[in-house]
This record gives sequence, C-alpha cells and structure tokens, in this order.
Amino acid sequence: MIQLTPYQTAQLRDALESKAQFPIRNQADCLALSEKIENSILKKVSSHTLRRFFGIVLWNGEFRIKTMDLLAQYLGYASIDAFVQELKTQADLSLYLKAVEEKKSDIYLYEKLILNSPSLESIMVVGANIREALLRNDIERVIELLRALEPMAKAHQRHSNALMLFAQYVAPKLYEIQDATIVKRFIETTPYVRLVLCQFVPILELKGGFGNHIACMLKHSSNHEHLAFGYSLLASVAWRDKDVKTARKFTQSALENREKLTHIHPILRGRIDFLTKIAENGTKTTLTASDFNPPKNQNLLYLHAILTEAVLLDKKTWCKSICESSTTKRQNVNNWIEQSIFGLQEIALLFGNCGVWSDSLLREKLQIKKETHWPADHAGIASQMLRVVEKQLA
Repeated sequence: MIQLTPYQTAQLRDALESKAQFPIRNQADCLALSEKIENSILKKVSSHTLRRFFGIVLWNGEFRIKTMDLLAQYLGYASIDAFVQELKTQADLSLYLKAVEEKKSDIYLYEKLILNSPSLESIMVVGANIREALLRNDIERVIELLRALEPMAKAHQRHSNALMLFAQYVAPKLYEIQDATIVKRFIETTPYVRLVLCQFVPILELKGGFGNHIACMLKHSSNHEHLAFGYSLLASVAWRDKDVKTARKFTQSALENREKLTHIHPILRGRIDFLTKIAENGTKTTLTASDFNPPKNQNLLYLHAILTEAVLLDKKTWCKSICESSTTKRQNVNNWIEQSIFGLQEIALLFGNCGVWSDSLLREKLQIKKETHWPADHAGIASQMLRVVEKQLA
C-alpha cells in the first residue's frame, strides 16, 4: 500500500486530467478515464477507485501500489516511484533557481547534473564550460567546475571512459597554465589529479607544461598514489636522459610510495615494476617477459609503460621478448584510448622484429602507424617511437 502526500496527489490528479483532456468531476468522468487508461495500457483501473482517488467520494485511506503504478504508466512513467522522483527533480530545480539568486552562480546546476546523471554527456558539458572559462581566464569558475566533478572522480573506475575523453578535451588547455599558485589550488582544492593529471599523460612533455604540473603535485600532494605516479614519471625521463643517479633516486621514491598502497592502477604498476628491474644495471639489464607479472586480464595496460619505455630506450631485444608474451588481442580492446595503447605496443612489436621480418613488411606496417590518428597525449610518443624504428631500418 502507498499513501501519497497531498502535493503528490494533487500533481498526479492534474497530470491525469491533462492527459485525458477533461476534468474529473463525477462518476461519468471516472468511467471515461477508466476506459482511456484501459485502451492506452491494456490494464484496468476501476471507476470506483478513480472516484476515491479524485475525492469524489470520501476516502482517507491508502491505495495499492499496483493501482498507483497503473496511473503512472498511463502517464508514461515506469512506476509511481518514477513519477514521484520526477516531482522531486522539479523541486530540486526550484532550489537551483533559489541558489542562482543567492550565489549568483549556475554551479549548482552542474553539481546536480553530475550527481544525478553522471555520464559522458554530462562531464563533457562541464568540460565545455571549463574551456570557455579558461578563454576568459576565469580561474575561480574553473575551480568550481572541477569541484562539481567530485562524484565522478570518486567513482573513477566506473566512469573511466568518460574521464579519459574529458581529459583529452580539457588537459592541453589546463597545462598551458604555468602560474604555480593556480596549479597548487587545482591540486589541493579539486580532484584535478584524478580527473586530469592521471588521465592525460604526455610523457615526452615532462620538461614543459605537463612536467610543471607534475612537479607541483609532488610538492603539494601527500597522496601516496599521486607521489608514486609522479616519481615514476621523473625516473623514466631520467633514464632516457642517461641520468642514472637521478633515475635511481626517483625510482626509490616511487617504490616507497607504492608499498603504502593496497590498490594500484595497472599502468602505474607496470611502470614501477619496469623501473625496479632496471634500477641496478640500467639499459645493460637483460629483460624478458618472465621478469613481469601482469595482473589477470590487465596485460594491455600493465605492459603500456614497459614497452613504450623499452622502445624509447632503444632496447630491441626487450621489445621482442615482451611482445611475444603478450596475450592481448585487438578484439579485446575496450575503447579509443586502449586502441591507441594497443597501437603503441604494435610499434614496439615492429621494433622488436627489425632484422627478423622483411624490411618491406616492416615499412608497410610502419606507414599504417604513421597514418593513424592518435589521442593527443599519445601522438608525440607514437612519433618518437616510429622514429626509433625508422632509424633501425635505415
């Protein structure tokens, strides 16, 4: 049984009269409405029940939920609960108008949008507003909009695809900000690291805008995952620069923070495992597939940083051995970013097979990769990896 509030009852009565296109005042009206309902949803609500519901006869009791569901279904709702929820949403909108008047801001709307409808479409609406605010240099609005995305940042695993595309959309513009005070506010007062820094990772730009944001994160964040992530990136670039002492120092810092985590993203896990393996002997290390242990069903992501760094360090034998062990198939790739990661690993496979496959086959496959449209944070990486392969073929 269910008893609606007076407001809910009045709203349901008005909606039924609007749908029927006549007022319900007497028994004849109830008979006509009962017939309309049956013709519409092929289920019957008796005229006697309708008389009680519209107050034509005295009734202060409850109604069966099944009966209320039928009235809601006639109106196009799945159930009476759905109808009541719609009323609550409308009430929320009235609160929005009040909030706009009081705060002189529309942020409340975006907060409710993300809270009630977390989706690719809703986060991209927020992303479009962030880009517009950046064009006006309205940093306060950018911060408010980033804060509005907190529910999706907290449930980042569930919304991973949407967050990746959001970062592709906003990160390049955000990385243009070089005022350390502003970046510090992003890191300390919004879910910026989870939403942007961890999602859009142009590893060849660690000496530019992206790198400055990472440095700011390392200075102002106490989150062990953030620190493991940042130090592992710095260790990687130090190995590429042949700065062994710095590479070992940052690898140790990354490892110390990783050990304090109970869960770790497979890409970060792979990068730190790789750095740990080469910490002692650097590029003179003998690496094979047996040196790594990808988490179950995470082979693609786990090997991403490992194979990318192996190519950038010009280690053909590492690539050949590790690629041959990979169990990832293209049909198992889930989204655009994973397709790109798979493509980068195919470049590593080409590199590993230089001198094994024919030059004509390698050049043919290389050309396909050159014509590939890469995500913005992968484009520079792909170009550099392709240059390494071409140099090997020259």
